[in-house]
Amino acid sequence: MVENVTRASEEQELSNNILFDILSNERRRFTLYCLEKYQTPLALADLADEVALLESNAETLLDIPADDVKETYLDLYHCQVPKLEEVDFLTYSQERDTVSLKSDLSDLNLENFL
Repeated sequence: MVENVTRASEEQELSNNILFDILSNERRRFTLYCLEKYQTPLALADLADEVALLESNAETLLDIPADDVKETYLDLYHCQVPKLEEVDFLTYSQERDTVSLKSDLSDLNLENFL
């Protein structure tokens, strides 16, 4: 019985550590926020556009240098999406080039972390 309680406590701590690690990165927070906002799979390029808009606090993509959007896309592709996929927050289909949430994150109130 004590072993089960200890294991549950350790799993909860691990779960919290993963969540805190994920939310510690602004781009990952923006990524999750955008996916939750649209509630539909997004093309990776569209997701990069949305994240770049949030990061720049811009109204349109015309207000953001193309190189910044490209850097956002590459970082999402190579770093942030794989990390979020690894912890089962989202799925990425390379064949369709789409990203979608794997779980309902509405309880996190991601808007409060932006």
